[in-house]
Amino acid sequence: MARRVNIMMDEDSWRIIGRLPRGTRSRAVNAAIREWAGAARRRDASARMDALRTRIPAVETHQIVRWIREGRERRRS
Repeated sequence: MARRVNIMMDEDSWRIIGRLPRGTRSRAVNAAIREWAGAARRRDASARMDALRTRIPAVETHQIVRWIREGRERRRS
């Protein structure tokens, strides 16, 4: 369901929106908001991963491989 909203935007943004055909303005704004929100989620996730990296001890590759193999063996049995 669509919702009508009132927003304030600067002149530069308004000029860009003003160049778009009337039928595409809402779709353009929706697409921009979705893109911005996705980028924000990725930045937040990256920051959380960086924080985890500083708190969790490093694990050697051979240990990870061993865990994966053990997990596969458990699923087979």
